[in-house]
Amino acid sequence: MLFPRAVAAAVAAVLLLAGAASADVSGPDVSRYQHPNGAAIDWNAVRGAGHDFTFIKATEGTSVLNPYFDSDWSSAASAGLYRGAYHFARPSTAAGSAAAQARRFAATIGDQQQPLTLPPVLDLEEAGGLSPAALVSWTRSFLTTLQTLTGRTPILYTYPYFWRTAMAGSTAFTAYPLWIASYSTAAPPTLGWPSWTFWQYSATGTIRGIGSAGSLDVNRFNGSMSDLAALALTTAHAGGDVPTGITDPALVQVGEPSRYVPLTPTRFVDTRHGLGAAKGLVSGALPVQVPDAVPAEATGVVLNASVVQPTGAGWVRVAPYGTTPLTTAINFSRGLSTTGLLVTPVDAARRATVNVYGGSGHVVLDAVGYYTKATGEGGHWVPLAPSRIVDSRSGTGVTAGPQSGEVEVTLPEAVPADARGVVLNVSVVDPEHPGYLRVAPAGSAATTTALNYTDIQSSTGLVMTASTDRKVTVSLHGGAAQLVVDLIGYYDAAGTDGQAMSTTTPQRVLDTRSGTGARGREVRSVTLTLPSMPEGATGAVLNLSAVAPSGKGYLRLAAAGDTPTTTAISFARGQSTTGLALTPVAAGRQVTVTVYGAAVDVVADLVGFHAPVSPG
Repeated sequence: MLFPRAVAAAVAAVLLLAGAASADVSGPDVSRYQHPNGAAIDWNAVRGAGHDFTFIKATEGTSVLNPYFDSDWSSAASAGLYRGAYHFARPSTAAGSAAAQARRFAATIGDQQQPLTLPPVLDLEEAGGLSPAALVSWTRSFLTTLQTLTGRTPILYTYPYFWRTAMAGSTAFTAYPLWIASYSTAAPPTLGWPSWTFWQYSATGTIRGIGSAGSLDVNRFNGSMSDLAALALTTAHAGGDVPTGITDPALVQVGEPSRYVPLTPTRFVDTRHGLGAAKGLVSGALPVQVPDAVPAEATGVVLNASVVQPTGAGWVRVAPYGTTPLTTAINFSRGLSTTGLLVTPVDAARRATVNVYGGSGHVVLDAVGYYTKATGEGGHWVPLAPSRIVDSRSGTGVTAGPQSGEVEVTLPEAVPADARGVVLNVSVVDPEHPGYLRVAPAGSAATTTALNYTDIQSSTGLVMTASTDRKVTVSLHGGAAQLVVDLIGYYDAAGTDGQAMSTTTPQRVLDTRSGTGARGREVRSVTLTLPSMPEGATGAVLNLSAVAPSGKGYLRLAAAGDTPTTTAISFARGQSTTGLALTPVAAGRQVTVTVYGAAVDVVADLVGFHAPVSPG
């Protein structure tokens, strides 16, 4: 970029040292000038030097192309870097100049819906003889044209003096992410934006693998790797950015009422060992075959899914083989193994596709149960008022104090001894060291992980398990931690009537980023009316996400009008978290989502519901 380079060398050196020594999310931006004498950039070396993203110049005006764009674009992604493309603007009084430049830029950069792809950038640092009012109009035309062509909300790059003079300090574009160049300040000015997204803090950088040493732009991202992953694959939508997969209600399909059949947890995919799939890290789509214990007529399969040792932040979506996944089942952060419970239909051949976006990781899948409409099979859902049956912080249900090893939990008499399955929310609070948690019927070996946790950070997950004489065993492997267990409900013995589960095409019912259901990161409580459910529905099944939290906190669900008493998911600063949640609903199909703790965006997708069925 051509931002003026006059800056004190000492200040630049201090900033570079700070960037190199910190855990900041960082990366360079490059153009043809980083290819002296045609030398290639070694993007693996850039990644190995600890950088996470890059921006690559694609076009300038209507005639200039970066001859190295295509090779840098593909090689940066192959090295595991998030990448974004930028256009150097040449504003002009010529009619249609802005739209023409946006069209050429969009045609050059191609599909912007690929994994690891950051939103496209307008690099605005020349006025082209336009007045501030005319330049504001030119900029608006470029951005709206680009957004329409790419389906992405663009980033706007500029520097303070230009914005305050050539743009007269306009606040017309604060809905777009800001990339600010500011070299001699301890923190960049925001020019009226709520905050900056990227900060180009030096133009005199040196990074291993890139030529033009001592004259390289270096940038920081204002967030964590989870935040960067959330930014990397979003699409344009009225009112803000939302993930792909928003479902038209007219296209929603509702499955037949089904009952639950628990399975002895069966591991059928483990890419660490080549079980059920090729050995190695997974990125993109992974077709899988569920085990024979799941019959062909199953309407849905219940899986514990794990991403192990991911190379970067990302998320997982699962759908029947040959269909498009519409809702996130797991979020994960770089280097942190993550496990979550999910429910998915499968195709007629009992196949599904696991889609890993962002960083790659090993995939581990355990089948723990399935839903069926077959006569005489499975148990009906029996919801209970959520109740805390274990809290080691107070000595409820177990000895007070941090727990480790095997902890036997006795279920209340509200759960019959012959229940087919029990549904629990299990939380690990303030763990001393990283570890993982497993749950099994008392007297049985726990073979599948239900929850991964890191030190200090609390974690919560939904667990579906059988029990033995109303007892289950919770096993904590790794660091000792306080243990909290909430009973949500159970599945009864096989019968002819009761409350059955119906899956639905995933429907987004809440996204505070876009204004779906509520708007803003400061929302503390919102009551939702859920679609595609009969009036008599008693419970909802949701994928619930906490996106880019500013600190620690947790989410709770309850039927509208009831006090929420059990945590659905916990979250930590900068780590987006997703979990499956079951909740009662009030008359009118209403449920309330409540946020406790730090500011966070909240996303909820309806994936199923429970409702009474007639005998037979």
